[in-house]
Amino acid sequence: MIKFKYQILRYVHDQVTGEFVNVGIVIYCPEEGLLEAKVISRFSRISNFFEEINGYQLLSSLKHFQKEIESVKNEIGFFHSASESRSLKTLTNDILIRDDSALQLSEEKVGMDLKIEYAVNDLFYRLVEKYNSEPAAELKTDSHAWAKVYKSHFDRYGITPRLKEHTVNTNTDKITFDKAWKNGAWHCYQSLEFDLKKEDTIKNKVYKWFGIVKALQTSNEKLNLYFLTTSPQNNPQLEPFILKTLSQKSDNLTVTIVKQEEADQFAFRLKKEIETSLNDGF
Repeated sequence: MIKFKYQILRYVHDQVTGEFVNVGIVIYCPEEGLLEAKVISRFSRISNFFEEINGYQLLSSLKHFQKEIESVKNEIGFFHSASESRSLKTLTNDILIRDDSALQLSEEKVGMDLKIEYAVNDLFYRLVEKYNSEPAAELKTDSHAWAKVYKSHFDRYGITPRLKEHTVNTNTDKITFDKAWKNGAWHCYQSLEFDLKKEDTIKNKVYKWFGIVKALQTSNEKLNLYFLTTSPQNNPQLEPFILKTLSQKSDNLTVTIVKQEEADQFAFRLKKEIETSLNDGF
């Protein structure tokens, strides 16, 4: 058995929501001086996952990453003894700098297998291929909730063109919403897809946004945040949990949950509010 270190290569579609999909793996065996990478070669499934993705640009970036790994791999072959003390993170940081770019590497993990080739194929299937081969209907993201449920209502009432991006400064971070408007206080809209297959996936999303809500409460500006949600059809028992956890109110922040069956009514009321604010000179 050989011991190795590995990292998961991810395409992060949205830095705010943290939505990502695994697109490759990198494996390093210091004792043998072996470095291997494997990335996806097709983007059809991911384009179903993230509708706005530029798949050709993603594949180009992945090919460049793999080419750079090959260059480092060749260097390790020549300087094996000198490279034994280098961590995988050190090697890959020279290729992919940790920043806010779409391609991100996970923290180092450790594994064991009979051969490095077995490890590459096994990890790639379990962490990348298995999920990218799921039916497109199961690959729903927050952007799916907006595009399939709410956008048509917002468009019909002429709301969408009036919305713009707004960034909220918190004590520790900056959080950007791409749909917002102001009439004294900022009104921000975030679509959340809860019509998902796995209960844990829904709960993790709720807890994540609960954390973001807590961060927003440290902002100095007054905010009204509206979560435009889809119903958890496969997990209806979670709906009270979603409402109770995310419906928060503080001195400067009010969070409102909008259900998908309320989409048209909500958009109509919003249209009236915007028209009134324009008449009042906001």
